[in-house]
Amino acid sequence: MKNKNKIGSFDIEWLLARHPSENSDGEDACLMQETKYNIPPEIGEAFASRLGLGEGIELYRAVHHLENAPFGEMTTLFDVRANNPEPAFNAQIWLSGMGCHLEYWDGRRKPPARILAGPGQDTFRFAKEVDATVQIAGGGTSEMRSVYVPESTLWSLIGDSAVNYMLEKLGLTEGVKTVVLPMPAYLSPSLKEAISEQYAGPARRLFAQAKVLEYLGGLVNFLYFSEQKNDRRHATRVRELYDYLLSLEGRLPTLSDLARTFGLSAKQLNCEFAAEFGQPIFAFVTARRLEQAREALLKSDVPMKVISQRLGYSHVNHFNAAFKKKFGYPPGALRRAKSTDFA
Repeated sequence: MKNKNKIGSFDIEWLLARHPSENSDGEDACLMQETKYNIPPEIGEAFASRLGLGEGIELYRAVHHLENAPFGEMTTLFDVRANNPEPAFNAQIWLSGMGCHLEYWDGRRKPPARILAGPGQDTFRFAKEVDATVQIAGGGTSEMRSVYVPESTLWSLIGDSAVNYMLEKLGLTEGVKTVVLPMPAYLSPSLKEAISEQYAGPARRLFAQAKVLEYLGGLVNFLYFSEQKNDRRHATRVRELYDYLLSLEGRLPTLSDLARTFGLSAKQLNCEFAAEFGQPIFAFVTARRLEQAREALLKSDVPMKVISQRLGYSHVNHFNAAFKKKFGYPPGALRRAKSTDFA
């Protein structure tokens, strides 16, 4: 069956067939591989998931339930040793808890580099050989996301000049294989969301690849605009924008309007604002409006549906989800309580 429209024709037989043909696009390669770590059950349990995306790209998710281990004490999980065909870039973020890598850059006869990281302190590596002991802090649950990209694939994803610039600004020089750096929270969701149960087969692979590219592009942009921020050329205008956004009182200008008002391109304005305040403009405005919605729910009887519409949500359910994601409880609970429990 073919359907024609203004932009051409398309075949939807594959979507409507009663007996679809066997998938030949490598669906098996998009399956998650699970590994459970061998640690004493009285301490807790831990597992890792690996998703291969082709071209040597790999995503990892690790969760460690070590509530029974002594609080703050490092529990050794395993040793990792690898000698890869080429150098590879690795970025690692922590959603909760704390991890430590004892990395032996010059062999095990010399003391290791102690790489300690947690939420907001991201780890970056660029090396061909890896020799490390992985440890996790006890007393709670920790969760990590990581992406591994071979150097040649990295070049094809973001280009040689961007790769060289990124490695230089991260400080991954010839003598430094691993660094831990403070990073803004808005960079992390791309890696967090890359391993998703929403899709399967090749769709899962494409979605994950897109999220990896989004993360790498965001990282390069952050490093570039952080450098631009240091020269303070546009700091005054960005702070004026911040004050202006606080004064909007419900109005929503477009990014083009803001660009004209503040004399910078929309992209540059958005990136410099994110570098200065840790969030892109839209995320900042959305968070601010949700805070205003919370106050309205506490101090008025305006229906939630009306508040949702005024905030621009297409359905009150979307408002409920955004509110709960930000504050940890649904707006209905706040309205019902009307007490200091949520104030």
